[in-house]
Amino acid sequence: MARRPRLNPSETDDDGHYRSRIRDRTRIAPRTRSVVKVREDVPEGSLRGTVVTAAGPSWIVSVGDDLFVCTLSGTVSSPHSETLVTVGDYVHIVPDTTSNALGDATATIVAVEERRTLLFRKAVGKARKGQVVVANVDRLCIVVAFVEPDYHRRLIDRYLIAADKGDLDPMIVLNKCELIPAEFRQDIVDDFQAYVDIGIPVHFVSAVTGEGLEELRLDLIGVSTLFSGPSGVGKSSLINVLTESRQRVGAVSRKYEKGRHTTTAALVIPLPNGGTVVDSPGIREFGMWELDLDELPWYFEEFAPFTPSCRFSPCTHTHEPGCAVKQAVEEGEIDPQRYDSYLQLREELTS
Repeated sequence: MARRPRLNPSETDDDGHYRSRIRDRTRIAPRTRSVVKVREDVPEGSLRGTVVTAAGPSWIVSVGDDLFVCTLSGTVSSPHSETLVTVGDYVHIVPDTTSNALGDATATIVAVEERRTLLFRKAVGKARKGQVVVANVDRLCIVVAFVEPDYHRRLIDRYLIAADKGDLDPMIVLNKCELIPAEFRQDIVDDFQAYVDIGIPVHFVSAVTGEGLEELRLDLIGVSTLFSGPSGVGKSSLINVLTESRQRVGAVSRKYEKGRHTTTAALVIPLPNGGTVVDSPGIREFGMWELDLDELPWYFEEFAPFTPSCRFSPCTHTHEPGCAVKQAVEEGEIDPQRYDSYLQLREELTS
């Protein structure tokens, strides 16, 4: 039997753009609409792989060293009611007997496994539904920048709640540190101390000068890490350096992404010393999903030592007299910006 043609992750186009090669090869995928149903069996001869990126209506699935351009079967075994397939999913595929017009292996996704971890957010737009951003990663690396764009701690706090809900270990990376004036450096360090105090690793780095990158590399070895954050903070620039790959940074895909300078689909990238990173599209906002008002205080763990001393139980930590949490904020034992994040989220959940 002739060897099935494959996509090789180490291959690059003339500009060294692995991502653009994937896109160029999969734009021709047939745009069929499947009626998704649930099945209990997985066909004999199916292969188990990992979804490494989305490409138009298709998914790229890695099975060992081979990559397949996959579409969904009309009957799919899946435990998920929302976001049927996402990057990071473990799936079972049935290879086709023929290749596509570009000579690449194709297959059909017939089953999706239960997700071990996930990053979940409210879907963009007015629709009341959730969206799984990435599944089955160990860590969430929240990437922000000193400037261009400025970091916002409210966004960081939302990410931390999503990481907790999805069983991801969070870490924070502040990029573009070369732009911090020397006289403001300690102020910035102090601003992030609130996160260090609750046990969250914080890295101050520069993709330009290399500051802090060696420590960050050590933190990434042997685990899978999702890099997420606003557009323009330098996620792809950092990943270029950390993975020693040539991902797009301001470059344009020659055919299909002309004039676009941002990541448009999450992509799993191997690290040289083991582990993987997932580059994800930049976000403008991070809407919380399936967050109950009663559970909100538990995601602000610095409240926990003071909550038993509140006069009322339960206590909303907003207006009640004798609230030990409010007193701790006034006395500087709880970071006031974290408390403000809590109040803003409460307001959203009650509006």
